[in-house]
Amino acid sequence: MFEFVNNSLLFNISLIIKHYLIGPPKPSWDLKFHQTWAMIKSLSENTSNMTIEQIQSASFRPYPTPAGVMINEFKINNKYRHEAQVHLNKILKPYEHVLDPEWKNLKDDGINAEWVHVPNDGWEKREIRKTILYLHGGGYYLCNKDSSRNVTGSLAKWTNTRVLAIDYRLAPQNPFPAALQDALAAYLYLLNPPKDTGFEPLNPKNIVIAGDSAGGGLSLALGLAIRDAGLPSCAGISCWSPWVDLTHGTPSILDDECVDFIPKFKGSNVTHAESQVLNEYKEKTAALTEKIKKQNLGPKIWHDSFDRPDGVLQLYAPNECLAIPYVSPMLTESLGNLPPLLLVAGDEERIRDEIIYLAHRSAEPTKYKGPSYNAGKFEKSPFQTPTNTTLEIYEEMTHVFQTLEHPSTTKSYERTSEFINRVINSPNEPLPPSSYNCINVKGEFNNLKEHHKKVLNWEEIGIVPSITRNEFNSTSHRLTPKLLISIGIVSVLAYVLY
Repeated sequence: MFEFVNNSLLFNISLIIKHYLIGPPKPSWDLKFHQTWAMIKSLSENTSNMTIEQIQSASFRPYPTPAGVMINEFKINNKYRHEAQVHLNKILKPYEHVLDPEWKNLKDDGINAEWVHVPNDGWEKREIRKTILYLHGGGYYLCNKDSSRNVTGSLAKWTNTRVLAIDYRLAPQNPFPAALQDALAAYLYLLNPPKDTGFEPLNPKNIVIAGDSAGGGLSLALGLAIRDAGLPSCAGISCWSPWVDLTHGTPSILDDECVDFIPKFKGSNVTHAESQVLNEYKEKTAALTEKIKKQNLGPKIWHDSFDRPDGVLQLYAPNECLAIPYVSPMLTESLGNLPPLLLVAGDEERIRDEIIYLAHRSAEPTKYKGPSYNAGKFEKSPFQTPTNTTLEIYEEMTHVFQTLEHPSTTKSYERTSEFINRVINSPNEPLPPSSYNCINVKGEFNNLKEHHKKVLNWEEIGIVPSITRNEFNSTSHRLTPKLLISIGIVSVLAYVLY
């Protein structure tokens, strides 16, 4: 144990010296921000010696309930999953030949959920019952509602809104479309709750769907599913750093100058130590791939670059599924006819370009039509009306920077609160036109920079980079699970002390 603590102390001492003598990676980062970034970056770059089960278990640690917030836990009945399945069966029919039907076999008795709100908010009696359906991040395989309470609690206080957070089923134990089914079930629950819940059915125009990272991508996938199934639309969708392209087909994913804690793409996101969960997932996806190609059950809906000799690319879905719109919303035939969107990205984040491209595709659908292998599909889509879209890129910020202390975090919460209040409280008033802004550390709005526009002319949208995982042989110090825990403990102490 002494060795672990000693190593973690050295890690933090070295970082503190570097912070004050050389400076942080970005001028506006204080020591707390720098330490947290360094800890997460070390974890992100050193996952190959930890199993999925170990990382999942660590990610489930609950965040303390924020002061001034109440948590009411409950379970959403499986009848809403069954209702969601009816809708998904229709919209997923063109893709059923590449899906494992196991998602339809429910293994538990409902969806764990919780209401997050300020005490005595009088929500049940309000004429306008502002509600956020929040979907947490974690790459579709990590975290839960408990570990996201810092975000959901802050949103509840900032917006004076009730937040419904759920534990959607996680991959790889429950690959796509299990998470989408749970998210849609939660939305249907809000529209038609059981009689004993204490609140009347919600007007969908009182609901904003929100999420971060994978939860942001899932929020957009849910928006597409609601649109395509002909269900009543929500008031808006708010996404922080949404992961919307699981093919990694945009330039920032391989940018050497990016200082995000998310590492460069290594040819696959499946980089964990062998375990029962990982082995079962690999076996199932390999069998599904073999079945798809041998039996020729339906049209090829994936690009040749998805065929990888080194195996599966993502834990969320098999390679053949990555271009399905509800897996990678950026690649859908059309992003038109959606409710108003707020899309937020850090200028330093690895997936910045896919967020920029999705924003342009939604606001200007006739100009930006997606990947080359979808040519001609937009013209056949019934959804060609531009979506009101607000894109905000924050200078010097990383992936989901809203979880860290920084003036840009405060600004982003302010802007998110304004968006939610505008789309819910004033549904009949015209919205500001779609906009693309870069916001500096002082909170000043500017036009996008030239490097933000590179993706708009990118010819390899939705095409998996040709790099293979063997080209990346990390020479960095490998962190053991115990050392990572020690680093985390010392980092928390440093956070308190500094």
